[in-house]
Amino acid sequence: MFALASKKTATELDAATLLAKIIDELRKTNEKLDLLITSNNRLLEIRNVLQQKKVEGVSKPELKLEPDVMSLLSLPTSLRRTAMVLYKMEKATADEIAKETKRLRAVESAAANQLVRLGYLKKKREGRDVYFYIESSLEAKQ
Repeated sequence: MFALASKKTATELDAATLLAKIIDELRKTNEKLDLLITSNNRLLEIRNVLQQKKVEGVSKPELKLEPDVMSLLSLPTSLRRTAMVLYKMEKATADEIAKETKRLRAVESAAANQLVRLGYLKKKREGRDVYFYIESSLEAKQ
């Protein structure tokens, strides 16, 4: 009978330890989500300020404004990879993106064109080459 009682206690301790670990992980996840929400709100404030200045006829300051964190997180992984490579490279052809991501050029071309249709990227033809870029990062340099 003593062995049965000690087994219950050990199981209860394991469950309590597991529950404590789950609670700790949830707390950490909530902290990360709060950070993402704060970053997203800041980006939205910056976007609103820039839109107000644009409406008033004042030109944009040289500020690299990128799509907000939440919209990037909402993208499928394949599109997010392409977008993140372009943040790093700023301007690239589908072939250059493919070399960076180690995927086929056709896959990167399709992903980049889909991002263009979604409004995350712009594309520009220079001779035979088509360059994809994030609008704000290229405009800030011109």
